[in-house]
Amino acid sequence: MDIHALFSRIANIYIVVNENGVVIVDAGFGNAAPIIIKKIRELRRAPSDVRLIFLTHAHMDHVGGAAELRRLTGAPIALHRADIAKARAGKHNLPSGRGSTGKALEHTFNGLHLKFRYEAFEPDLFFDEGDTLREFGLNARVLRTPGHTLGSLTLALPERALLVGDAIINQFRVAMPLYGEDIALAFDSVRKIAELQPRILYSGHGKPFSGAALARYTQAKKLSLAAE
Repeated sequence: MDIHALFSRIANIYIVVNENGVVIVDAGFGNAAPIIIKKIRELRRAPSDVRLIFLTHAHMDHVGGAAELRRLTGAPIALHRADIAKARAGKHNLPSGRGSTGKALEHTFNGLHLKFRYEAFEPDLFFDEGDTLREFGLNARVLRTPGHTLGSLTLALPERALLVGDAIINQFRVAMPLYGEDIALAFDSVRKIAELQPRILYSGHGKPFSGAALARYTQAKKLSLAAE
């Protein structure tokens, strides 16, 4: 199994390839689908080899290319039911901000009634805690890691590798995102991820990072998790 990362403006897309086919994890912004297809061809695979488009959560920078990607590959789109309203609407606002910077941006964006827009879509499949991707040729287990959105999901792969979406990011350093629909749940999800003792984590933002880096973050935040 190989994991290939693509960069879509500020977010990561992952193409997971093995002898059974291709699984795409997140779909980037609205212009990302042709870039993904180009990468698949560079890997000597065809668009028809894509067996699943797995979305970690329904935010514009992760689902913007999903509808076009489905048209180009014929692969089903999978999501958690808690994020279906955003998928169907093709838009969302900025979630609740964390800390002074996050709160200031939240009030600015939402005070101006700004929306993040993308092509609306209807998911084909819904995944939840404990489901697997074996039907799609991938040895992966689904974990529910809500908080950033209520439907946020993580994929647990062999050898303690995790695809975590925006449950925790490494954009400037390993940390929580500035925004989340439920901040308390988001911290619970980080604890859940850390308890798995991952070897490597692939985030929606920034470079992959080690389980040791995650452990350092959770240890540093241990006394202030509840307060944040």
